[in-house]
Amino acid sequence: MKSIGLAACNSAALWTLALAAAVLSGLLIGVEPVGGDPDRMYRPIKAELAKNLAEGRIPYWSDNVGLGFPLVAESHAAAFYPPNQIFYRVLSVPVAYRLSMFLHYLMMAGATFAYGRRLGLTPYGAGLAAISFTFCGFQSIHSSHEWSYHALAYLPLVLLLADLVMAEGRWIWVAGLAAAYGMQLTVGHFQVQSWTGGLAAATALWRWLGSPRQIGRVGMVFLGLVWGAAIAAVQLSPSWELTRFVGFDERPFRELAFFGFPFAHWAELIAPCWLRGIPGGPEAGYWYSLGTTGYEACLYVGTIPLIFAVVGLFAKGDSATRFWTLVVAITFALAIMPTTWLTGYQWVASIPGMGLFRAPGRFLALTSLGLALLAGKGLDSASRRGRAWIGLGVAVGLAAVGAWWIVSWSMRPDHVRELGGDRLLIRLATAGGVWLVAAILAAVWIRGRLAPQILLIATALELGVLYYTSTTDWGWAVPVPESSPIMTRLAQEEGVGKVAGLLTDMPMRIGLAPLYPYTGFAAPAPHPRLEAFAQRKPPIGSRLDELRFFGATHGVWDGPIDPFNLVPNTFETILESPDEALDRLVHKDPGMPAHALWRLVRFKNPIPPARAARKARYGWSEGMGFANDPSVVTYAREDQSPPGREPTANVAEVDSWDGRTASVRHDGPFDLVVNRMFYPGWFYSIDGGPAEPVARAVFGIQAAHVPGAGTHQVTFSYQPTRVFPAVVVSGTSVVLALVVLGLGALRRSSPPENDSQGQQDDAQKHGLGGRGEGSGEALAG
Repeated sequence: MKSIGLAACNSAALWTLALAAAVLSGLLIGVEPVGGDPDRMYRPIKAELAKNLAEGRIPYWSDNVGLGFPLVAESHAAAFYPPNQIFYRVLSVPVAYRLSMFLHYLMMAGATFAYGRRLGLTPYGAGLAAISFTFCGFQSIHSSHEWSYHALAYLPLVLLLADLVMAEGRWIWVAGLAAAYGMQLTVGHFQVQSWTGGLAAATALWRWLGSPRQIGRVGMVFLGLVWGAAIAAVQLSPSWELTRFVGFDERPFRELAFFGFPFAHWAELIAPCWLRGIPGGPEAGYWYSLGTTGYEACLYVGTIPLIFAVVGLFAKGDSATRFWTLVVAITFALAIMPTTWLTGYQWVASIPGMGLFRAPGRFLALTSLGLALLAGKGLDSASRRGRAWIGLGVAVGLAAVGAWWIVSWSMRPDHVRELGGDRLLIRLATAGGVWLVAAILAAVWIRGRLAPQILLIATALELGVLYYTSTTDWGWAVPVPESSPIMTRLAQEEGVGKVAGLLTDMPMRIGLAPLYPYTGFAAPAPHPRLEAFAQRKPPIGSRLDELRFFGATHGVWDGPIDPFNLVPNTFETILESPDEALDRLVHKDPGMPAHALWRLVRFKNPIPPARAARKARYGWSEGMGFANDPSVVTYAREDQSPPGREPTANVAEVDSWDGRTASVRHDGPFDLVVNRMFYPGWFYSIDGGPAEPVARAVFGIQAAHVPGAGTHQVTFSYQPTRVFPAVVVSGTSVVLALVVLGLGALRRSSPPENDSQGQQDDAQKHGLGGRGEGSGEALAG
């Protein structure tokens, strides 16, 4: 019987992974998310990471991200994430990006399957849960967000390991928990990671409430989470420094509360296609009027999984069912709270840690996982036909209520244009057809006359179609710069400094630097001043001096930049061309034409990236101008130099500059001003002498005071603050985890007899799944 159960489990696992791989197979032949954040941010940042890895460096700092940026601290680089260290060293950036996406989705499906089995789901119940969660609505709208599918792949794995710690109390599982959580933290972004740690802790406490004697194991789970944070210290330390530097640790409440989930959209569970195709797209005024966008608000798990989730709620109750029902209710309430009870969400945001992350609609990831697990429970419990038929009837009734709700909401006078008309009828008819097929399949399953593989295939088919028709634009990979005439010409230009315009981070794909970077963190000063030059219709005429001051040599826009010739002879258009690649990759506002005439311009006489300032002034106002006199440096009054360190030279010249070292000649003290963002950890030294921290000139750029006279070498260096302690903590924690895992694998000891009996007792008290063939000796989540 044990071999039969193992065969059933292996078969279901293979079906689950094969279906997930089939849905994602386009990634292996060059189909990928096109445009949006993948092309505006993720692939360019990974190109910069790959370049640094190829040169044997960890990119603690990059001069190619705007006016310089601590790239490791910008956690989207995920420089310490072990798979990235392999993929982006060995493969090209486009191939590495797609392969990493493919493998992480498979990992998510496999980890969810394993977690479902741990909770006692039968193999095909776990398979249904895995397919449902891997391709649910949250995953579909966030398929353009690398952090989402990378971090969520570890969520069920961490919960599985936390459950094993509680069940067996073995240190090998504590080390495994630490390793998995540490890996997840090095992915970056940290929002999913905060939920993961919270759910793992809640899992331990929930189990402790049922078995008070397990208090020691609760402590082991908490220790595993802290241990995981220690493993990721090399990532957490610089990211936390950047968070505080840009003020992300104290965000305005209005920013935290935006991107919620409108309660009225709950019926999207019933008809996932209801809100597709709204005029104006995911950023239409309809969405903003509800305090969100279509890129952040989506909730569905598939029609068949939803039916069985309702069936599961009518099955015999157990501890894990109650736990995940509670998780579904709490996370859904948190997602809708900003749109239903703003004062309540303000209270939630005041809880320590809860105010670090925005987009409350993202709590729906946990809602979706809970519904997926309950769907597996419902599939398993359908053998108890009485309750299963009741659950199916309630699910069909819920669908009818949802259809009524959709019509009522869509036919409101202020929503008819966006949601009503023929589009609504088509969507409802489509949803009705899907529900008819799903209800028939569920009924046949309850009668015991349907192979479970049919349910998995039908679920994968529905969710796969929805996945590829969501907010992410999927298509064949767009090679850069080969497919873009504008970027090809830009790559051929000599002496390129900073690139202004609409390309966001894309110049990094060809080794160049955007003037204004597109990053997950707010770009520190002076970048906020430069955001206007990354917009359509930039203020070139009135603010040309700023472009020159900050080193812009080129710019790319999809329209004329100075139609009134306000600043003649200051730039030249070097290429004007259609560009289908940029038409696809560059963000367009709703209602803009699909194609444009693109222009590459070259600015004349930019100020050098390193210049000698012979005079200083203190205090600044807009009326002072920028580059009228490059020999003068301006400081804010709070940054005024102490007496005796003012620049007073009559002659000061920068003979050479390689990005780190300047060769200078001067007849008196002067300030060397570098067009690089001021940030903690930057120092300079003169002729190899003692290092001094750089000063902050106005707008937030760097300056170094050079005393005396003569010819000198001024060298700038960046040393991340607290990097040595972070490396020691991470290195020690990794070694300790490997030792514990190795010893545990060598011992191969079985749990004590009394603990094994405890597992059986727990399985009876807490198991989520039914008693179908091949169901595991389950433990509650």
